Parts: sequence; structure tokens; C-alpha cells
Amino acid sequence: PLLWPWIGLALVVLVVFLTRSWWQPPPEPPGQAHPAVSTKLTTFQLQPLTGDARELDITALDGKVTLINFWGTWCGPCAIEFPHLVEIEQHFRSRPGFQFVSVSSNANPFDETGLAENTADFLKRHQAEFPTYRDSQAHTVRALIADLQLENFGYPTTILVGPDRTVLGLWSGYSPGDEKDVQRAVEKALDELLPNEKSKQS
Repeated sequence: PLLWPWIGLALVVLVVFLTRSWWQPPPEPPGQAHPAVSTKLTTFQLQPLTGDARELDITALDGKVTLINFWGTWCGPCAIEFPHLVEIEQHFRSRPGFQFVSVSSNANPFDETGLAENTADFLKRHQAEFPTYRDSQAHTVRALIADLQLENFGYPTTILVGPDRTVLGLWSGYSPGDEKDVQRAVEKALDELLPNEKSKQS
């Protein structure tokens, strides 16, 4: 008779576990298979943070293949991913029609205390030469969550946008090998933007 309470408890734990497993949404596929692909951005507003960055609005995306990376100096996965993004930016920097937009944020995106200084130090350590931007009051991030119907938004998040403001790929977080997927997606987008570029360079 003393076993029944334990059996009952075990059944309750099992039911809770199965219920949570059953209702937990599956992870969204990354990159070009992400559900946000083919969605157009409606809002894009960033302010200069470091380097020769200039204020950007939605028109900055027009006619270009844009790789946007949201990250933070405090974010472990961001620090692992960052050197790969430096290499990707260097690889495509000279390609017509490509631009890289690096957006740095504090853990609390509404508090920008020390953001510029910490970002500048981080860039120097990683020998990154590109300018960075800030997303004041998370205005652009909040718009992206709405436009792309994202369940959540974490750091890092990398978004590839085509010349008509359409999302071509989205990578949330970082997994080893993501950088290769990103590079392939950028290469494909640039080839479609400028199909004759390769023949001109060869």
C-alpha cells in the first residue's frame, strides 16, 4: 500500500514531462529555411555607434544585399561567432552591392551605458575595421519581431536581406558551421543581384 503514493507521483511527473514535450514548439529551422524568409521589412532605423557609421533608415537596404548582425560584447555565443563574421565581411567587402551592418547592444537594450566604449574595445581586440550601429530603445528589434512574427529574439541574430527588403535568411543564436551557411547564402544573393560580376572578375 505504501507504494501507491510513489506510483501516483511518478505518473504525475510523467504526465507533466510528456505534456511539456508535446506542447513545446519545435526549433525554427535556421538560415534560408527559416519561416521569416520572403517576408519584407517595413522598419529599419539605426544610429551611429563607432567608426564612420551614419544613420540608417529603411532606404539603406534598397538595391543591396545586406547582412545584419545583432550582437553584444557580453554575449558568449556572439564572441564565438564574431571572428567568423569579421572574415565574412572582409571576404565580401569589395563585392558591389554588398553591405554589412553590425548592431551592438547591451544585455538590457534600453540601457546604453558604456555601450560605445565596450564595443570599441571589443572591435579593437578582434581587429574589426567595420563601423557599428546602435538600435535606440530596441526600435528596430521590436519591429523585426512584429514583421517577421518571431517567437523571441536572442543574441546573436543574423539576418540576410535582399535588394527589395525581403529576408533571405535568418540565423538565431550560433552553432558551429553557421558561418559557412551564411557565406553561401550571401554568395548566392550577390550572384543573383549581379549575375555578370564573376565573369567580369575572371
